[in-house]
Amino acid sequence: MHIRLFHKTNSRSQRILWLLEELNLDYELVFGDTNIPNQEFESHQNNQPPTKFPTVHIFNNHSTDVMTLAETAAIADYLSHQSNDLGISQLFSPEILHYYFWKNFAEATFMPDLALKQIFAQIVERTPFPVRFISKFLKFGFDRGYLNQVLNQHLFMIDEHLKTRQYLAGNQFSIADLLLWFPLLACMQSNTEFESLPNIQRYLQHIQNRPAFQRALEKGQWSAVQFRSYWSKAW
Repeated sequence: MHIRLFHKTNSRSQRILWLLEELNLDYELVFGDTNIPNQEFESHQNNQPPTKFPTVHIFNNHSTDVMTLAETAAIADYLSHQSNDLGISQLFSPEILHYYFWKNFAEATFMPDLALKQIFAQIVERTPFPVRFISKFLKFGFDRGYLNQVLNQHLFMIDEHLKTRQYLAGNQFSIADLLLWFPLLACMQSNTEFESLPNIQRYLQHIQNRPAFQRALEKGQWSAVQFRSYWSKAW
């Protein structure tokens, strides 16, 4: 199996690049930053550039068919299933419940709430200056009335869960850890109030020390400065 990953720097597709390194799969990387002309993709996807990052092309060694798959969680599930690694096959019964909860919490709950922060910040930034106070007022009200409280609850719940655990599912690194990493890091680097959560700080340092993670950062041209700058504007 050979994989082509369409990747955008400092985006959620970094997690799939990390996964490919963890699973030691054969892959090639195609950067899809907005400053790269569409023709860069034309030889890869029949004149139809991907509209989502990450997107993968999966080439089967025994077939000429090429499968296209998008959505981070779907890609992660498929690749871990094909490799029989980093999924439920390595977990015991009590850990499987944690695995399913945190894997789905990352993409279905945590990431959408965090994305709302950035969406409202973009609305404020793009509102004409004479009436920008209106969008600022709406963002302030939504933050105070919902988002800040919910994100705080998410972070404190994660910190408490990690109090007695090395990883989200227990003692084994899994897809759940890989998926939660992005929104968790975005929150921790964007709001200094979250720096007081010791279990999350320990956990992030631990998973980010993994050799596959470090290789993925380099190959994906990750910029910690740009990442922090982008998400800090949401608060």
